[in-house]
Amino acid sequence: MKKAHVKATGIFMVLILLLSMLAACSQNGGNTPAVKPTNTAEKKDDDAKTPETAVSQVEGTVKIVLPGDAPKDIAGVKAAIEAKLQADGLNIKLAFTYFPWDQYSNKLNLIAASGEDYDIAWTHVSWLSQITAKNVVLPLNDLLDKQGQQLKENIPAANFMSASIDNKIYGIPTLVPTAENNNFFTIRGDLREKYDLGPINTLADFENYLDAIKKNEPDMVPIANDGNRGLLREFGDVYLPIGDTGAGPAYIDPTDPNLEVKNFYESDIFKNIVDTKRKWYLNGWLPKDAQEIKDPEAALNNGKIGAIWSNVLKISERIDAFKQTMPNGKLEDVFLNPERPKYVFDAASNLLSIFSTSKNSEGAMAFINWFRSNQENYDLFSYGVKDVNYKLDGNAVSTEGIADNATYNQVYWAWDDIGLKHFSKNVETSYIENLKNWDSDAIVAPMLGFRFNADPVKSEIAQIDAVAQEYVVAAYAGFIDYEKFYPEFQSKLKSAGIDKVVAEVQKQFIEFQAKNAAK
Repeated sequence: MKKAHVKATGIFMVLILLLSMLAACSQNGGNTPAVKPTNTAEKKDDDAKTPETAVSQVEGTVKIVLPGDAPKDIAGVKAAIEAKLQADGLNIKLAFTYFPWDQYSNKLNLIAASGEDYDIAWTHVSWLSQITAKNVVLPLNDLLDKQGQQLKENIPAANFMSASIDNKIYGIPTLVPTAENNNFFTIRGDLREKYDLGPINTLADFENYLDAIKKNEPDMVPIANDGNRGLLREFGDVYLPIGDTGAGPAYIDPTDPNLEVKNFYESDIFKNIVDTKRKWYLNGWLPKDAQEIKDPEAALNNGKIGAIWSNVLKISERIDAFKQTMPNGKLEDVFLNPERPKYVFDAASNLLSIFSTSKNSEGAMAFINWFRSNQENYDLFSYGVKDVNYKLDGNAVSTEGIADNATYNQVYWAWDDIGLKHFSKNVETSYIENLKNWDSDAIVAPMLGFRFNADPVKSEIAQIDAVAQEYVVAAYAGFIDYEKFYPEFQSKLKSAGIDKVVAEVQKQFIEFQAKNAAK
């Protein structure tokens, strides 16, 4: 079988190609030919060798922090992973800690600030500027040289570049489709068909669907208030260097020939999103308050909502839980205005990072290298023990016949690799093929590889975040009219130092462009 990953020479060529395109993009506003930054179309060799252990003389416990709830059979799978590590010559034990979603990011900061002894954590590229400024995570370049040789060979340079600040790598990236991969909603396809609605491609199509749910499904809320990035496709081309929830202090339009950094909260894009969410709220399409839909995923699985946030892979991750309670239901993605260009702003999204306070950073890197470089190890960490926690139906993962206390619902999306992952048998073949080709017609944006260093303005960003928490959360929930809150909101943003932040982003982005142009 062919190797899916670009090897050493290929990685170098990918990096040279991307950097040359970045320089070209900076001159033409991003209208470059479509490229595919990572090869997602081929499966890695299932017989890949276990990483050589001669260079991996590490031992001790690797302590892993993840979001959500611990899988029910975490103890059984942990024992199986440790046995396989021992068999492969790695004297490593594992310890897992799970923090609730609403506490997770703050817990990472507290761990680093207090010097607590943890090693690996899930992070996200959108957090890098903040968590590096707070010294939460380590640069990984030296650790990759010592314990991550297979990772260096298997992960293209463009993906590492997107997980870096000032050429320092701060996380091991997933290998998944990347072009605007968070700008989605998911709907109930069976209900769309039930009410004779066509495919949803426009905002008007989407709102017709929400209205149909409101009028015909009295026990359902048409859409959860849990994501806003899907609307960016409607109102503008937006790169947000700080934040990843559909808002932030600064943004860049990749089609702007000057690539000027602007205040997002002063943009028509922000106003249009707020006005749209207010309309949805007044029409009864959004939850009436924060208490009505506390757990959108559970509400989806229980038939209580008609639409929810999504990303390019999310249906494949939520389909099994949905089918357990809604066996005749159908999930569909909504990607607004699909005929418009889609941009690769980042060649990375979810990351596995290593705490700056880690007592076993080499063991942590060795463990990541071990399971990301071998199919059997990847399956064991991601899905559990075959025929105990899951079954294979062909190449598809199935949990049919698995006892509830043996389930292992791990957050494997945090380390996804489309060349290694198994999809559920509930995922349609057409969906998988679309994923593998998602980036093929994407445009590499001129800010690919740019990672803002928040350290010079970290105080201002903290103040802006506090102001946004006070106003943007309510505005994006549809609770308030734009005209009523905006003047006060704008004044507080100015006092918090948003102009200084925008200027700093512009300064760093100009420096980034100059470095790329010189290469």
